[in-house]
Amino acid sequence: MGYGLLAEISTIVTIIAITVLYRYVFVRGLTKPSYAAFNERTGAIVGIVGGILYTFLFARRLMPRISARFIAHGIVVAVAAIALSVLGSIAGHQSVPAAYILASALKLAAGILAGFLAAKQIAPAAGG
Repeated sequence: MGYGLLAEISTIVTIIAITVLYRYVFVRGLTKPSYAAFNERTGAIVGIVGGILYTFLFARRLMPRISARFIAHGIVVAVAAIALSVLGSIAGHQSVPAAYILASALKLAAGILAGFLAAKQIAPAAGG
């Protein structure tokens, strides 16, 4: 479960870094509503793309440490990432946006893909 949480934390850190850089380095002097609009768009885009990417990368990183049930382990990483994102959304927005359904499905697909690729690459190399 730790890799799934790490995937979501990495996504959150990426969103924060982009919004801070945008405001204080690249585009200074905009109004608060302009920054808020940018932050919302960034969170939506980076949240989905970053969440999927980090879920895949951390699930892949887990695979050499296990010897069987790669797809199941990829699903566990994805479920942990999904749980953190949904709980964070509920805590922050008091709701879960519709885009989270797509993002969650894609995170699940990323975890499954990481497990599938590991089953094809790691298991045969290990003699199984």
